[in-house]
Amino acid sequence: MKLIKPFTLSLAALLTLSSCNNTSGSDKVITMETPAFNKEGELSLYKASGKLIRTIDVEVADTAFEQETDLKNRDLLKAHQGMLFLYPEEDLRGYFMKDIRYPLDIIFINRDNRIVSFAENTTPLDDSTFLPSQVPAQLVLKINGGLSEEWVIEVGDYVEWKFTN
Repeated sequence: MKLIKPFTLSLAALLTLSSCNNTSGSDKVITMETPAFNKEGELSLYKASGKLIRTIDVEVADTAFEQETDLKNRDLLKAHQGMLFLYPEEDLRGYFMKDIRYPLDIIFINRDNRIVSFAENTTPLDDSTFLPSQVPAQLVLKINGGLSEEWVIEVGDYVEWKFTN
């Protein structure tokens, strides 16, 4: 009987300790899925003279959630892709590059679809530098850094865009 009691206590202690296994999920590896580009429209960039510069596919950010989510935690856009932010009214706009992994050109566009200012080749993952429009804008186009210079986009050029779905 003396052997059974210590054995029973040891077994009970072992079962108790094994039931203390961490099941809270803190050992789980959480991976974020990278959002895929979702073509919702097409945007054409034109010189002030009317000459077509380029037509690109755009994902549209027209809700507060989409505008806040932005291009955060995404892979590099293709050269023919951009994100178009639509706002209900013209106002001063600005952005930080927090959680954006690659340089962008941020093109600010007024209510008449004219390009009014730029922030070019922004610094990735920078949450300390505010990138403002110089004048009120109603639309904002984000494309890969360096494309504005490559495509020779200038203040006074304009855009036309349409939804495709």
